[in-house]
Amino acid sequence: MRPVTLYRLSRRSGTDRTGHHRPERLTVHTARGCIGAARKGVDTVHVYETTDRDGNSLHIAHVHQSFSYWNSGAFITEIYVIPTDALTDL
Repeated sequence: MRPVTLYRLSRRSGTDRTGHHRPERLTVHTARGCIGAARKGVDTVHVYETTDRDGNSLHIAHVHQSFSYWNSGAFITEIYVIPTDALTDL
């Protein structure tokens, strides 16, 4: 079973440059905790069901945070790619 993959993008206010961070591997439990915490304190959280190129079921969680004191004026987008099989194995 594949672990969850997190893709994080950030953009500082007043610039056109977007920072792309290296994809991170997370466990399903860690990803669920991050997404659950994000639902309480960020601008938007969307979860989509889709399939990958091979037809495997995936859940995509899109978390968007806008400017705040704690993230130094950056707009941050986190994209969690979660295999549906990993969710059903819990």
